Amino acid sequence: MKKSALVVAIVLVATAVNPVSAETLSDEKAGIISTNCASLKLQLKRIQKESAKSRVHLGAQYESIATNLMMNLNLRLVKNNRANADIASQQTTFISERDRFKNDFIGYSQQLETLINIDCKAEPQKFYDQLENTRAKRSDVDASIRRLNEILDHHRDSLNKLREELE
Repeated sequence: MKKSALVVAIVLVATAVNPVSAETLSDEKAGIISTNCASLKLQLKRIQKESAKSRVHLGAQYESIATNLMMNLNLRLVKNNRANADIASQQTTFISERDRFKNDFIGYSQQLETLINIDCKAEPQKFYDQLENTRAKRSDVDASIRRLNEILDHHRDSLNKLREELE
């Protein structure tokens, strides 16, 4: 059981990997993947389920921020002749990045589904290569989330500045 947990941890650790430089598995690593295939599949399905929940939650939050905060604020500022180019630009950037997040997540989900469907017992090398591709797609999702958070940080700073100007 110890060896199985170690293998799963090594294989599933989400690290940034260059998918172009596919590693040829040693016989030992291929054997470990084959032997622990059922356990790997269970963990991947658990990751898939949790990722889907996270996507729904984050997507709803981002949609609410874009619509209920940014868009409404910009409309109110324009209506009151207080249009702010920086805040309007942030809204546009946020919406664009939100769409990128959606697309990145779809790509990640497709790669994860492909990974789960590979028979890792019979094709450990193919499984490992797909794992590398899935990690790269997950890295894209993480980068998109970071960019969205940076936009929100900048937006908060802009709102604080606007508040100070209005006082």
